Amino acid sequence: MDIYYFNITPLRNKFIFERNLSKVSKKRQEKIARLKRNDDKLRCLGAGLLIEFIKEKYNINDEIVIDKFGKPHFLRTKDSFNISHSGNYVVIAVSRFNIGIDIQRMENNNQLVAERNFHQNECTYINEGEDENVKTQRFYEVWTVKEAYLKNVGIGLRKPLNSFEVNFAEGKAKIMDNPGYEILQMKLDERYIMSVCADIRDKELNIEEVAF
Repeated sequence: MDIYYFNITPLRNKFIFERNLSKVSKKRQEKIARLKRNDDKLRCLGAGLLIEFIKEKYNINDEIVIDKFGKPHFLRTKDSFNISHSGNYVVIAVSRFNIGIDIQRMENNNQLVAERNFHQNECTYINEGEDENVKTQRFYEVWTVKEAYLKNVGIGLRKPLNSFEVNFAEGKAKIMDNPGYEILQMKLDERYIMSVCADIRDKELNIEEVAF
């Protein structure tokens, strides 16, 4: 699997933004124009740039379609991809197998969200953290793994978050009711945590920062 990440901060310069806007599809440009918030426009452009980047890198000449569950995929190309963005980062994962990725900027630990949406064992894992910083990181560890898994299997939030357990007992996240997936986690800028849910057969990992 290949993972690429892009810091959108340079796009805050209007001249850099306009120059890169012409590099994405007309459909993407129209989507950006409809967005109200500037940060949403920047992340949407960043996602479009990463899509164009992987199409060129992997020599993909194919259109992207959205399935009934909202998951994007290439119409004919067998390679799978998945995108996520939060704060200043946009990330994309590419694989021969189905793949899911999620990135979140770590804010405050939301205990109420955890209690309503997480498995009881996951809440215990969060609350056992020795201080608030650790509890916050553990909250986002659980959250991003769940999101990445649901994006991999292609059903989004139609499957309740508390209907399956992410276990960290062995020092590495795993999906308890589905052993066919490998979970990878990493931090960017100390403020962002990223989780990838990959097919267990996907043994090789490459991660690279991209600049436009």
